[in-house]
Amino acid sequence: MDEFQDIKNLLKPQRDIGASEQLRRRISDATAQQRRAAGHARWMWSAAACLAVIVGTTMLFNSRNSTMTSGNGDCIVYVAGQKAGRDEAKAIAEADVVKMEQFMRTVAQQNAAEQEKVNQFMQHKSLQK
Repeated sequence: MDEFQDIKNLLKPQRDIGASEQLRRRISDATAQQRRAAGHARWMWSAAACLAVIVGTTMLFNSRNSTMTSGNGDCIVYVAGQKAGRDEAKAIAEADVVKMEQFMRTVAQQNAAEQEKVNQFMQHKSLQK
C-alpha cells in the first residue's frame, strides 16, 4: 500500500502553473485598451450619424432661404423624388430620430454584453488561483 501512495505522490503536480499577476495585469490592460479603441470608433460613427440627422433636420425646417417656398410660407420637401408635405417631412425626421435612438441603445447593450463577458472571464481566471 505504501508503493501506491508513493506513486500517487509522484504523479501529483509539484507546483502550481498559472499566469503571474503581472501577466494578468498586462492582458487586462491590453484588452481594456482594445475595448476603448473599438468603443471610441463605434461612438464616433454613432455621434457623426446623429449629428448628421440633427443638422439635416435643422436645415430642413429652419433654412427658408435655400428652399423654395409656396405662397403660404410652407417649405416644399422632396423625399425620394416625391413632393412631401410639412407633416410628412416632420414624421420622416421623427422616425429617423427614433431609429437613431434605437441604434444607440443597441450599441450600448452590445458594449455592456461584451464587457460582462470580459468580466466573467477575468473572474473565472482569478478564481482558479
